[in-house]
Amino acid sequence: MATRIHTVCLIQSSYAPAFARLGVRVVVLDPPAGIASLPELLAQLPEPPDCVIHQEHLGKRLILTDLDAAPCPTIFWARDPHLNFFWQRHYARQFSAVASTQPQHAAAFAAAGAPRTAWITWNGWARPCTPFAQRHRELAFVGRLSSSRCRREWFAAHLAKYGLTPEQDVFGEALAAVYNDARLAPNECIAGEINQRLFEAASSGCLPLSERTPEAVAELFVPDREALYYDDVLELDDRLRFAAAHPALLEKMGQAAHAAVNQRHLPEHRAKSLLALAETATAIPKGPEAAAATALTLFHLRRAGHLLLSGDMVWDRLSAAPPTPEVVAAMVHLALSAGDRETVLHLAGICLARPDLAADLQTATACCLAACRLDEMEVAKRAYVAWVGATGKRQVPRLEDAYAYLLFFANALEASDRALAPGMPFDPERHLPNVASECLIAAKSLRPDALEADRRLEVVLRRQPGTQPDRVGLLSRLSLHRREDWSLGLELGLANLQAFRREAGLEEVALAAITAERLGEHARFARRLRLADPSGRLRLALSRRTQRQPQQQGRCPCTPPGG
Repeated sequence: MATRIHTVCLIQSSYAPAFARLGVRVVVLDPPAGIASLPELLAQLPEPPDCVIHQEHLGKRLILTDLDAAPCPTIFWARDPHLNFFWQRHYARQFSAVASTQPQHAAAFAAAGAPRTAWITWNGWARPCTPFAQRHRELAFVGRLSSSRCRREWFAAHLAKYGLTPEQDVFGEALAAVYNDARLAPNECIAGEINQRLFEAASSGCLPLSERTPEAVAELFVPDREALYYDDVLELDDRLRFAAAHPALLEKMGQAAHAAVNQRHLPEHRAKSLLALAETATAIPKGPEAAAATALTLFHLRRAGHLLLSGDMVWDRLSAAPPTPEVVAAMVHLALSAGDRETVLHLAGICLARPDLAADLQTATACCLAACRLDEMEVAKRAYVAWVGATGKRQVPRLEDAYAYLLFFANALEASDRALAPGMPFDPERHLPNVASECLIAAKSLRPDALEADRRLEVVLRRQPGTQPDRVGLLSRLSLHRREDWSLGLELGLANLQAFRREAGLEEVALAAITAERLGEHARFARRLRLADPSGRLRLALSRRTQRQPQQQGRCPCTPPGG
């Protein structure tokens, strides 16, 4: 039965006015960054609240501990899970319920063991809607540009042709003023996420023009009524031309986006959803399970450099937790990073002696690759053979060196849905690989000239939105060594188009078409192109490009076989 929430304790949240408007009494706590015991924080209050909501603060990392001793249900609101899921998947298990700004991560949190999850995304704000005739900017984008965000720099460079001047480090009223003065807001997403920029623009009646990822974004703002969406730079250009040609319709859609915010996306709408989640969240994970979740959270935050934590403190937390495969693997990682050879080999021995650990992919990966780092190849072989044997296979390929083990475990991790850890700044010199992409990056560092790791890493990265700059680099290198493989050229062209490199993308696809024609494989190429280009937009652009460059030989890729 649902529990009525009368008092809510907010931690690192600005939602107090929204909850108050719903008739809920609010207490606010804002501890400093670092680690804090939730019961100790609540002891400062005159009486326990009916619910605690910890909202992730993107600029001030705070981790709550001892949640199993909380006197009420607890909720974690993950605001940035698309870049932090690698540690939040453990943190979430300590809470009664988890809310996620990203729809796909609500399901991922549930799969990781969170007791209850919900999709509760970003919010907009109640603002006036200035008539377009009084606005001075055609386009507006507020977001940080840096060399670490290569795709965003390409996005900004492409839109500069349309007159866009991005704004950086603008917040609050100054940020609202930017969108209040603009008609259209092109949006770029770091990792295929729904971001705050979408709501900031719509709050001002500035029509969002956003990437069509994830698919559920269309549930927030109705396509072609409250927002425009695009998949690549070609569709982005089409949308920009459409907007320029239909100013009256653009204003009408901007007004619809503004109305959508006021009807569905204000802070009180999100507060109401959080209350509904809290009223049905009663189970609180306790004891050893909570201890393991806390220890693994702290381990991954330290590994990523997101919190400056003592290695001894994290080790003590892991040692006090149940020796599950995840915990033992984390201990192997931590011991290796501390240069403790004896402890690494001791842990590897424990894993080999316990069938449940020897048969676990995570501990097998950690033990084998840690042994490789220590040049203990016999230990590496035993860990590898034990895991493969546990899968039921009687014959195993002979692996001779660390590179071969890295490729093997990359394949195994990918097959077990542990391919990527977006947001984890992996360094092959400091870190032991934990997912498939990290194994392949480490393999590349061992053999920079080998192409197999490049090929497999590119395939893994295709699954993750926002990795197009990395894929462009990998595919460029592969295509230089395999010039007759038009499929690589096609993939390179598509990756360029998704990375806002229009001319480079069209050139690569056109060259792939010429190669396929020369090899007598035009029909296969045309089929692949149709699958990649269901709208026909790319084929039309290629046709126009060919007409402008008649000196190029080869049939236009949009021409059907026999045409």
